[in-house]
Amino acid sequence: MLRKNLLCVILFFCVITTVTAKCEKAQVCVTDLQQSDCDPQTLVPNTNIFGCCPSCQTPSGLLPDPSGCRPPSNCLPDGRYAPVQCKGDQYTGRCFCSDENGKRIFGQMWRSDASDMSCACSRRRAELEAIGGRVVTLHCTQNGDYESLQCDDGMCWCAQPKTGFPTVVPVPEKDMTNLPCYSPLSTGEQYLRKCESLVLANARIQQEQSDHGTTFLGNPTTFCEYDGSYGPYKVVNGIAYCTDRDGEILGAWQVVSSDTAGMTCNCAQDTMIYFPERGLSVTEVCQANGNYRPNQNVGDVYYCVDKDGYSIELLDAWPTDNCASHA
Repeated sequence: MLRKNLLCVILFFCVITTVTAKCEKAQVCVTDLQQSDCDPQTLVPNTNIFGCCPSCQTPSGLLPDPSGCRPPSNCLPDGRYAPVQCKGDQYTGRCFCSDENGKRIFGQMWRSDASDMSCACSRRRAELEAIGGRVVTLHCTQNGDYESLQCDDGMCWCAQPKTGFPTVVPVPEKDMTNLPCYSPLSTGEQYLRKCESLVLANARIQQEQSDHGTTFLGNPTTFCEYDGSYGPYKVVNGIAYCTDRDGEILGAWQVVSSDTAGMTCNCAQDTMIYFPERGLSVTEVCQANGNYRPNQNVGDVYYCVDKDGYSIELLDAWPTDNCASHA
């Protein structure tokens, strides 16, 4: 039986049975959007609410072409984006985890500390969530590696940080506390963390309401990161607020929930969390939704920045689109 459980977990990393896709990150989406609702923009599926819902976007907001990886991006031989993408210099530069299409996912490190960064866990979780069909509960560290204790699909095991493969025989989740990598201080009595438990509870409430033919649109919408912390924003009473890892609202960055397409809160979180942790300050200007404003200037020096706040080019003046093509 133990050999069978171990085989099941190993196969989990190799073979996934595809079922009907269902997004578990958002319980309600506006799915009846049509192109006529978007004109002159374009209706693009899976581009809102962390890839769960459709939205109206300009052509520059489309997802990257899977075969479009080009230098200076870090590319794999088959044309996909490599799991680790780095930007900036050795002082303020950072490396981010990426999916195969070049979209930033959970996991980052300062460039000077990222020589051993693999993003193996973040990349694998992104792949599993793209397949859909079930809730994925792999836990990744801040740099995208696997945490030592992993539970998924009813089984728990101690994992190698760079591969996620078991280092001991996996056990049913109810026996998680018997594993040598289990720590009551870091894990507690249950594997799922506060944000994840809240999302599942909201999903159950939403399902219960749906079963009874009712829908309460005021239910809060919460997102979780791959380490179980709170995502970059939450929606409460129709307003999307940028949040920290504990779900606390950051500053005054907020927009109405209908304008969350493309909302990352990267600038807000860098300003309030990541740069201060490093003893640095963000000099760029944030937009109302917590994103970096694409057009920046220091006196008479004008430049465009990407979604992560890194300078793309210095200019004598902003381009006619105010750098919107880089947003």
